[in-house]
Amino acid sequence: MLGLDLPYDLPCLQDIVKFAEKKIKRIPLEVMHSVHTTMLYNLEALQEVVQWERILKLLSRDGSFLSSPASTAVAYMKTGDKKCLEFLTFVVNRFGDNAPCQYPIDLLERIWAIDTIQRLGIDHHFRKEIYDTLDYVYRNAGKQGVSWGRDNPVPDIDDTCMALRLMRLQGFPVSSDVLEYFKDDDGTLICFPGQTHRGVSDMFNLYRYSQVAFPGEKILKEAKAFAEEYLKNCVENNEVNDKWSLKKALDKEVDQALKVPWRMSFERLEAREYIDQYGELDVWIAKTIYWMYNVNDPKYMELAKLDYNKLQTLYKAEIDSILKWWNSCGFDDPLVGNACPRETHFAIAATLYEPEFSHSRVAYTKCNCIENTLRDLFESHESVEELKVMCLAVEKWDPSMVRSLPSIVKATFMGMYDTTNELSAQISNARRKEMFPYLHDLRVKQIKHYMKKRETSGEPYIGSLEEYIDQNKADLGVAIRVLPAMFLIGECIQYYALRCLDEKSTIQDHLSSYLTIFVDLQTHKVNQGEGRSDAVTIYMEEEDCSEEEALRSLNAIMENTFDELVHDYLKPSLVPRGCRRLMFEHARIVQYLHSDEYKAIDSDMERMFTPVQ
Repeated sequence: MLGLDLPYDLPCLQDIVKFAEKKIKRIPLEVMHSVHTTMLYNLEALQEVVQWERILKLLSRDGSFLSSPASTAVAYMKTGDKKCLEFLTFVVNRFGDNAPCQYPIDLLERIWAIDTIQRLGIDHHFRKEIYDTLDYVYRNAGKQGVSWGRDNPVPDIDDTCMALRLMRLQGFPVSSDVLEYFKDDDGTLICFPGQTHRGVSDMFNLYRYSQVAFPGEKILKEAKAFAEEYLKNCVENNEVNDKWSLKKALDKEVDQALKVPWRMSFERLEAREYIDQYGELDVWIAKTIYWMYNVNDPKYMELAKLDYNKLQTLYKAEIDSILKWWNSCGFDDPLVGNACPRETHFAIAATLYEPEFSHSRVAYTKCNCIENTLRDLFESHESVEELKVMCLAVEKWDPSMVRSLPSIVKATFMGMYDTTNELSAQISNARRKEMFPYLHDLRVKQIKHYMKKRETSGEPYIGSLEEYIDQNKADLGVAIRVLPAMFLIGECIQYYALRCLDEKSTIQDHLSSYLTIFVDLQTHKVNQGEGRSDAVTIYMEEEDCSEEEALRSLNAIMENTFDELVHDYLKPSLVPRGCRRLMFEHARIVQYLHSDEYKAIDSDMERMFTPVQ
């Protein structure tokens, strides 16, 4: 005992003493004195078994034992080591008459602050600061992972996964191989090497990191399945409590992440949810309970609410101008257009949400609404000959050729014609280069595809799955839906970068392939019994397998293709990052509009466009 006048005979304290004695007996003393482990953090509680002269070789670079003033102080008292004294003097000079339970925590504070800023949706105000901060983390990360401080030689999976995910999303070259260090003897992942503890926070960050896997990262695939199952069990059993923190709504954070994975998340909706979940005064648990003001700060919340509400005004102005355009084109006539501009604008505003992308959002909405209208026209209009005339008019860019056609065809052509000319002028002005030939070429290619598909509709499909996917990628019209908006995103696209974005480009190919399989899997059950060929039926015939086996295999192909798309998006490229991001956000939008999430679009729109209090 310490000789303090404390009620040591209380049953609760006696239980703690017995538990501590039992735990000390299980400590592998040779390991404790040979390698860096978390036991170095608690030397003041292990004085009876520590061999002080041996353990000094495990000092961190800054003269501490795992950044712990208490652990370092008892080591100095026992040995008089000068490095220990230097660290303790540094702490006293920094904090005066008090000392934190651990210091420094420069890596932990930085990555958790960035995560907070991003999840609150205010990161667009701090892009340079975020990059510079992550560069600091990248330079100070260890080969075996990331710890709470730059001089701490014992990494943990919680901070490691948080840091790796943030750095990967910013384009830093990081590898998931470091996770091998956190495997126990059974091959499962744990928080600290040599321990058996797993907690909600570390499994949550492992799960979040696993969702930005690159092709071939087997360990992240394994980690995703393991962490997802662990977190689901915690949610189902109402055991979403963490060892390291007391958070306002950790259970809701985890539940939300499980329901809406990263690939399908809309950043602005995520920010709206996190504004409700964020705890400005959340505290953290170590030897003491402490508050990290750089991570949990009421000013973050204040800025998040101001920023969220300010953007409402911009979004409202955008949709007002879009609806005015929609009506002026005659698309408000239900016989002409069934597309919903409000839904399309909501989707792009919820993903590409920053104020500087306003022109790009409007262009994206217009292009996708026109494309939906054209696609519907070519699928449903009775006269194939009239559609052929429209195709020729598009190729020659001559509105006089459609004057004698039915009003629905004429209105659709003129809406497309006027909007393309308008966007061409806007893009040419922004790029200071005539862009009409490029946009017209995209339009001609897409309209010819619609015509070809209409002429062959009803014919039984004969061919391989690969050929089927290649043919149906064009039906998505990725180029004509995305590229016009891309030119208005504010980044300079050089000619050689355009070649990286055409229909032969890797990123567009992976995007189109992924969405083709995704849409087919979503519509397969709906179309069953209609005799239509889709990816599932073709795979079953090609591989002579059951529907269940086909679905499993196609889901695996889709997962691998998504990994390729993530890699295309996040790796260094000649294509500006904003352009790659728009491609990726288009994938999220199409998924949303073709999945069960779409059923909640009315409530999602209301939540996003309602000012936060």
